[in-house]
Amino acid sequence: MATALFPARRVMWMPPDFPWQPPSPGSTHCCGTMTESLVIDCGQHDDPFDCPDVPLVHHEVFGEYGVPIRDDGMSYLVISHCPWCGARLPNSSRDRWFDRLDAEGLADTPFLELPVALRTAAWRLAPRT
Repeated sequence: MATALFPARRVMWMPPDFPWQPPSPGSTHCCGTMTESLVIDCGQHDDPFDCPDVPLVHHEVFGEYGVPIRDDGMSYLVISHCPWCGARLPNSSRDRWFDRLDAEGLADTPFLELPVALRTAAWRLAPRT
């Protein structure tokens, strides 16, 4: 679905009812600097899209990393390599997530009403059947 709408897939957004979620405790990233950059430690902002000091965001459900676009929304420019250590970042699972929603008849289901496994990285980390 996402590929059909956005074939270049460089700038992505979060669906309107998709609340921002910080990385899960214990989640691992390519390097310590990446891990530290994803921590939101701001006395003024809880949302990384509101804080000008947050350099990167990680969309855990899709497995995407990106540079926030300060447009009063939740858009970001997807990146493919860590800006600090140069490691190749995982491929996005965005298309697979939307395909799964379609296959399970959940495409029109509000995010917070989806099964818990589809609201976390659990769905993409589980072994494929």
